[in-house]
Amino acid sequence: MSGRLRRHSRSGELARDEGPFVSFTDLFIGILFLFLILVAALMLMNQEAAQREEVETQTMSEQIQQTQAKLDAAPKSTPDQPAFRLGIVFNIYQRPEVADADWTYSRTVRVFRAANGVCINTVWLRSNLSTAWMPPIGEADIPTAAQHDLLRSFQPCGLSASGDHWESATETGDLKRISKDLYSGSVVLHKKEGDSKIEMQYKILGIYDDYFH
Repeated sequence: MSGRLRRHSRSGELARDEGPFVSFTDLFIGILFLFLILVAALMLMNQEAAQREEVETQTMSEQIQQTQAKLDAAPKSTPDQPAFRLGIVFNIYQRPEVADADWTYSRTVRVFRAANGVCINTVWLRSNLSTAWMPPIGEADIPTAAQHDLLRSFQPCGLSASGDHWESATETGDLKRISKDLYSGSVVLHKKEGDSKIEMQYKILGIYDDYFH
């Protein structure tokens, strides 16, 4: 009887010691359980965000491909200026039309030609010993802001496989192709004191366009 009383009294003492509060072990288990739930929720949210990002990326990629396909299918606009390529290169020699006059190297010219038949002549080298008459540059020959359209226009090629001809206020030239590598002819210079004539030759250095063969 006394043993029973002792056991009951001891359990009653333990119950009184715990009081109305939860034990530390139960509290820790509850916090751990909440932490696991939070981690699981974050993982689910991250997975959903990754899936949304993948869908958006795929949608954007499809839109870009569709836009590119439309751009590729759209008609291409023709450039305002034609495409030029190197056609022929030659040295120009000249001499006065008098007896025993010597030939003088004048300049090296490159002619660029477009498929529509217009040309641009550029001087690559020029000799200071040239005896060609060069008229003074007039105001009309200096491009101004009002003449931008003139800079965008090109003249048909005067030079061809058979010869070269040009006519301006300052000179008139006429050369014939006399061999595979040589043009020959004359130029009339229109000076204030009167016209004068010189002989001129083109010695071909290279042909890069079949138009000039």
